[in-house]
Amino acid sequence: MMPTIRPASRPSASSVVESTPEDLATLRYLLDLTLQPIDRWDGFVQIEQFASSALRYQLNVLSYALAMAQHTRTPAFTGYLAEAQRFAIEKMRARRVWSYWAAENLVGHLRWDPDPIAFENVMYSGFFGVMVGMYESLVDDRFSAPGSLSLRWSEREVYDYDFASLTRAIERNMRADPRSPMYACEPHLIYPICNTFALNTLCMFDRLHGTDTSRGLVDGVRASLDRDGYLRSDGRFLCGRTARSRALVFPPTIGNDVFMAYWLTAAMPDLAERTYAMVRDRFLVREGDVVSLVPGRRIDGGNYTFERAEAFSQAVTIVAAREFGDETTARALERTLERESTYAYASGARRVRSVSTLTNAMIGLARFSRQHSLREILTGRVRRASEGPVLAEVAYPEVLVARAVTDGVALDLVLRPGSTTRTTTIAIEGLSPARSYALSGATRPTAEADARGRLLVDVPLHGRTEVRVAPAP
Repeated sequence: MMPTIRPASRPSASSVVESTPEDLATLRYLLDLTLQPIDRWDGFVQIEQFASSALRYQLNVLSYALAMAQHTRTPAFTGYLAEAQRFAIEKMRARRVWSYWAAENLVGHLRWDPDPIAFENVMYSGFFGVMVGMYESLVDDRFSAPGSLSLRWSEREVYDYDFASLTRAIERNMRADPRSPMYACEPHLIYPICNTFALNTLCMFDRLHGTDTSRGLVDGVRASLDRDGYLRSDGRFLCGRTARSRALVFPPTIGNDVFMAYWLTAAMPDLAERTYAMVRDRFLVREGDVVSLVPGRRIDGGNYTFERAEAFSQAVTIVAAREFGDETTARALERTLERESTYAYASGARRVRSVSTLTNAMIGLARFSRQHSLREILTGRVRRASEGPVLAEVAYPEVLVARAVTDGVALDLVLRPGSTTRTTTIAIEGLSPARSYALSGATRPTAEADARGRLLVDVPLHGRTEVRVAPAP
């Protein structure tokens, strides 16, 4: 029987799990991609920038997976994990990521305006907005500063954006047509999944900033799904179609159905639950302790190959199964994915061979998800890194953070060496200034925070290492 969705409560310390060595190897793959210099793209698929293999989609899912790892494993850690999310956002600002829109806008709308946010183009603005909203929900509000998301087209032409102006542009596009709030990706083509990102951006911004940009739009999108035929009578979603007619229709896919369920989990939980149940009951085949998808011709949208093309749909389905508390199905699908995959290791980072960067990022999102984890982030039932003591700095990749959680007073960590065992210095922030703290797992039993509430702690790393920082009695 399908588990019932209940309102997600603020996660407790007990809901923060410890990353396994395999989790950390997967995380290192995501980190190594995103932490390279902003103008470096080693390991990214670079075929074209118009369709699903584009850099923007790789950055989107990498960012979502990193945010999920922070939320479910290390909410009391900023350091390199927050930095990697910032790098993904900064890379979205790179001209090579969004300059495709100049040609699309010109050919599709006969208008010259390279700005990828001002007019339509939800496939850039909506997905980007969710990256920023998740980051601000978990870490800090630096991307709400004026001009923090500016896009430079040339030496003379710069499009000034921040989280607020990005959100206003999304709202303006969603309200432009009184017949429907759904707006286009490619010119004249509307994809429901892209519009879920636009809607989630507005809802997160409203929660974080006390605004009402999403007013009426949740109901409006839901009505459009039914009225305009995006949601079929059999419970499946069209992937997309032309905006003003049915001249061109993209039929349903399993991956699109479960992704719709996943990204509607906060705004339309009943529809999300029903959609996931439909996919589980109609399109999953159970054989013993493994689950597979019904046979079908699939392609890896991240590189347009057919080798291991099943992996993307498997990963997306695992993501949805975990979000809706169907861990039995998630684990069974994971066993199938593991059985059918071979892995490559490089400097401690693990990825699936023969699949795209986009698919590997989705596998990472699946690994770090749990029940209601996305819903908690979207609705703000999270512990922001600034709420209590936080692990602010560690050396990467020498130190891997497997768990970091605080109750608002004490900080509990699990660290592992990234290579050889050694003594390392970590930085703790958010402590009470000039207060004495008891330390366990460190080279000394007590230490005093400085006037800024900061403390440097030397920790000998020998395999799995537990560290606790708590007020001294």
